[in-house]
Amino acid sequence: MAIEKVIIIGGGIAGIASALCLARIRNENPKVNITCTVYEIRSIPSTIGGAINLTPNALRYLEHLGVLSKLQSRGAPVPFIEIFSQRNGAKLGVLSFDNAEKSKHQAMRIQRGLLLDAMLETAKEAGIQVQFGKKVVEIGMRDEQGQCNGVRVRFEDGEVAEGDLLLGCDGIHSYVRSVLELDRKPVYSGIATAYGMFDDRDGLKKGLPFDTTALWSGRRGSLLASWANPEKTRMYVAAVMETQEVASREGWKVIGEDQDAVKANVMERFHNPSVPYLQRLIAGVDAYFLYPVYKLPPHGKWSAGCAILLGDAAHAMPPQGESLGLAIEDTILFTRVLEAYYGQSCAEIFMVYEKLRKPRIDAAFDEANFRWENVRDVGFIVSYLREWMTTLYLWWMKKAHADNMAYDVRNIDMHDTNTKS
Repeated sequence: MAIEKVIIIGGGIAGIASALCLARIRNENPKVNITCTVYEIRSIPSTIGGAINLTPNALRYLEHLGVLSKLQSRGAPVPFIEIFSQRNGAKLGVLSFDNAEKSKHQAMRIQRGLLLDAMLETAKEAGIQVQFGKKVVEIGMRDEQGQCNGVRVRFEDGEVAEGDLLLGCDGIHSYVRSVLELDRKPVYSGIATAYGMFDDRDGLKKGLPFDTTALWSGRRGSLLASWANPEKTRMYVAAVMETQEVASREGWKVIGEDQDAVKANVMERFHNPSVPYLQRLIAGVDAYFLYPVYKLPPHGKWSAGCAILLGDAAHAMPPQGESLGLAIEDTILFTRVLEAYYGQSCAEIFMVYEKLRKPRIDAAFDEANFRWENVRDVGFIVSYLREWMTTLYLWWMKKAHADNMAYDVRNIDMHDTNTKS
């Protein structure tokens, strides 16, 4: 049975990217007759997430989807991230994204809300229907002779949607995943991010030792600062630190006494008289948002029946500068498999996709965990050794990093697998 109607649960980055991919395939391949509708639980688009780093991979994918042209006037180019010691301000090295020959684009820092706005604008131009305020309360599969023959979704408002394929793009706290694998639940990492932004009205950039983005590594976490607009007038600051578990599962604006406590905590962790500009960066933030970092246990179930998980719903991991790109990469690879194996069963399509996708995700998960272990509180000696190792690590991984930024799922041979019948 050919898939014709796709239901997408989740109107965030992965959900809208999935819809754009399907629309592009339908426009370019007359043999693929697919329509889709996106259903988002929130009443308005989510702005949670601060300013995110879009790697060269992510920018190539967004260009492929027709979104990149809308971002040039909204985000700040990031040719490299400069890494410093929080102990004395010494520069430890550079993580470069400046290799146009291999990866075409540099990186970009942009507010997540602005990225989602641009994607929604592109979706509207493509005629994609996105419905907000749609909370899923039940998912059922239609079964014929042991084969899934469609999916039925019921929403809290009573509406029922039926389709041939369900894409679960509803994030780390996915309802769809709870149906496919009830016991696989998010686990708090023990790490939280306190982030915020401010406008540079006092000429702060004149006293900063970095061009666009900097990361300070210290004994009690890491502090990132980055310009978030092309004019370099809007500064994004994020403190990544080990902390006790926070009750809320999403970011929220901290107000009153809690706001003062968060700012004081960040200041106490990262202020150093030897690096005086850090105090101005931390104090300049208008309001901090606190975001507890969750992750999913690896190697879980991604699909069942006529439903499959994409993005954080399938493999949420600690943010490591590539997470959003991996989610978009999911959608492009999956829809390529869907096109190449169009007319095959959902089970066949899912099997091919997972065989192609899981090795890269497993490697990314291990890398993310390794990086995030390095933000936990440590003593002076370990911190000093970590600084020395950072310089060596950046040198050692330079080629691997460049190759990773050049990686592109559009170059994968869809038929280079033994799973096709």
